[in-house]
Formats: sequence, C-alpha cells, structure tokens
Amino acid sequence: MILNEYETIYIARPDLTEDVMTKITTRFEAVITDNAGTILVSEDWGKRKLAYIISKHQRGHYIYLNYVAPATLVAEVERTLGLEDQLLRFLTVKLEENVEIEARRALAEERKRLRIERMAALKAEEEAEARYRAEAEEAEDELAVEADA
Repeated sequence: MILNEYETIYIARPDLTEDVMTKITTRFEAVITDNAGTILVSEDWGKRKLAYIISKHQRGHYIYLNYVAPATLVAEVERTLGLEDQLLRFLTVKLEENVEIEARRALAEERKRLRIERMAALKAEEEAEARYRAEAEEAEDELAVEADA
C-alpha cells in the first residue's frame, strides 16, 4: 500500500472549552488511525488572531496534525472536518508521496524539537525586550522626577 505524508490544520471557534476541543481532536485522530493512518505530530497551537474575520470571529483555535496515510483517507478526513459545526476553516496539504513511516516519524520528531527550541528562544527574546523597556521607562521616570526637583 502506498502511503503519503499529509498535514492538516484546522481552526475551531475560539469560545470552545478545552473539553470540547479535546473531543474534536480525538475524533479526528480516531478517523485517521481507524483508516490505516499513522499520526506523527498532533499539536494544539492555541488561540491566534485570524487574518480576516470568519463567521464574526477575529480569533481562532488552531490545531495541527501531521500524519502518514493512504490517499483515500484524505477525502474521509476532510468529509469529517466539513461535518463539524465548531470549525471555521481547515486545510490539508500533501507533503510527500510514498513515504516510510519510521523515517517520517523521526523527521517529525526532529522538526518538533526544533520548533520547541525556536519558540523558547523567541519567548526569551520577548521577555528580555520587555525587561529592557521596563528599565528604560524607570530611567525616564527617574529623570523626570529629578528634572522636576
């Protein structure tokens, strides 16, 4: 059987509870695994601002799935996604054709590790910039107090 690598990103309404989000994600993962697919990465990217308003929502809850599956499974996954009323949008992209599962699993883990490192570095940079701004504001306040005196 020829297996291809796919990634699906779907955006749910931002007002859903964690229980509902978990139930939706579990349902889609079950569709993949029950139909001869293998999930490589499943990530909850959280709530983010949308590029444009969709169904009166400015934000959406993003979920990322990376999986290896036969070509026929994509139609079933997208049919199931289309039936879910809680979703705003979804997109499936074929990454590679005729892949080996273990090689793709190792590559997916490496990508995930790099993404985590990148996010940690970005967060540290943002925190350092916030500290720098806070120190600059304190210095300005002290100069203003000295100038008034």
